[in-house]
Amino acid sequence: MAFVSTHTGAPSRMPLYGWTLMAISCGVLYFRRSHPVTVAIVTFFACAVYYPLTEPDGPLVITFVVALYTAAAEGHLTTAVVLAGISIAASVAADRRDDINHLADAAGFLLIGWFVAVVAIGGVVRNRRAYLREAEERARVAERGREAEARRRAIEERLRIARELHDVLGHNISLINVQATAALHGLRREPERAEDALTAIKQASKDTLREMRATLGILRQVDEAAPV
Repeated sequence: MAFVSTHTGAPSRMPLYGWTLMAISCGVLYFRRSHPVTVAIVTFFACAVYYPLTEPDGPLVITFVVALYTAAAEGHLTTAVVLAGISIAASVAADRRDDINHLADAAGFLLIGWFVAVVAIGGVVRNRRAYLREAEERARVAERGREAEARRRAIEERLRIARELHDVLGHNISLINVQATAALHGLRREPERAEDALTAIKQASKDTLREMRATLGILRQVDEAAPV
């Protein structure tokens, strides 16, 4: 496999450019969330240069696997599939050219399985995130709809109470006006009738104040129950 060393001799020291490639690949992973495609491409080329030219096995391919997963999970599934496909094709082509033992061959096929798995898992994670975002948006829309409906009902209730208050006040004030007129006309000629009229005015005023207090109390309850 292209990303698996098949060197069976004594391990040799990794050259400086190998360490440089590892440092670059590990460093760019910091930007995998903000630039997933760029990071995936950088780690891909780092592995493509590192493994054919460096004898010791190294963990550099892990950076590429992480970058593949992130690219797929962040919505760049096509890029992840293309890079994984190129890696698999390069690995198969390298197998045909090299004399590889069964252990290394098995490890290479396992690595191919990792490529396929991480891309698939990244795609599933992406779809799940999209579903959760859509569900949250639907919940927010429904909540806004419920709040709007509650506000509409509160406004309608206030208008109904205001109409009732207007009717009650209009009736009582009309009654007070009639009784006051009668009291003025009968104050000198019929004091008893004038007294009755004034008593009626007093009672009507009391009833009016009571109705106003009750109505204002209901309005306060409606305002407190209405969503902000």
